[in-house]
Amino acid sequence: MKLVAIKALAGFNYVRPDAVIAIGATDSAKCTIYMTGGVAIPSHEPAKDVIAKLQAAEAEPETN
Repeated sequence: MKLVAIKALAGFNYVRPDAVIAIGATDSAKCTIYMTGGVAIPSHEPAKDVIAKLQAAEAEPETN
């Protein structure tokens, strides 16, 4: 299972890229990550940075 560290207001959230449904940009420095199951995770990073992290994680081969 791959987890990506996403900066939160206080610390980090760890997100599974395969569970992300959408990312909403609330302003230029923040976004909300929408996950399966109806979970919304606020992030203190720009949407473009979060998208780049998730895409990079998906492109990496999984190691066991």
